[in-house]
Amino acid sequence: MRNEKKTAHMSDGSEIYYEKYGQGPALFLLHGNGGSGKYFSKQLNSFSKHFNVFVVDSRGHGRSTNTQKETSFQVMADDLATIMDQEEVQQADLLGFSDGANLAMVFARRYPEKVDHLILNAGNTVPNGVRVLPHLLSYIQYAIVWIGAFIDTGMRNFLPILRLLFHDIGLTTEDLNQIKAPTLVIVGKHDSIKTQHSMYIARSIPGASFAIVSGQGHMFARRNPKRFNQEVLQFLLDNEGVI
Repeated sequence: MRNEKKTAHMSDGSEIYYEKYGQGPALFLLHGNGGSGKYFSKQLNSFSKHFNVFVVDSRGHGRSTNTQKETSFQVMADDLATIMDQEEVQQADLLGFSDGANLAMVFARRYPEKVDHLILNAGNTVPNGVRVLPHLLSYIQYAIVWIGAFIDTGMRNFLPILRLLFHDIGLTTEDLNQIKAPTLVIVGKHDSIKTQHSMYIARSIPGASFAIVSGQGHMFARRNPKRFNQEVLQFLLDNEGVI
């Protein structure tokens, strides 16, 4: 499976790393908080048979850098738009996991003309969309990293990323109502995101499909890639008309 390794240079000096696989309609894979594009390693072979897959390391993650003391999904959405412009991609499908799903929603509201289809896996628009225990663990993680930041540059650079977990993503119900792209909201039954919150997102995006998969948690795409890939491809190929 051939791939291209590339970097996009942002106006603030940050560099966004991404890789390209396959041919066909553009499909961007967006990872979660603290992760990298490697999260989707079990999706690449399947998806690249049908799509030109872009695997992005969000700013401050993986091999991407971040020059800002604070960041936001709006800034990260602008990063994606810059990559699309660099690659001369007019419109793309977006598959986002966790914070990647949040980024996909913000991007779809900010750049509606650039989005063909959305697949949202375990996104949340507000912090209380997360179940109590995982949310509490995020605070404990933040406290540990905050202390470590006094002596470790890597931890200091990670703080702006972790802070994304404790703020609304900047989209109201009315904003979700304005997303026009065909959308699939897919979650595991035992996800760290509250099922009722995932259902709220699906209800708020006009015409969105909702899939809840029994026996799966937050790492659905990693733990059961065969089922995850099947659900995603069925949605995309049915809507794209790709064979």
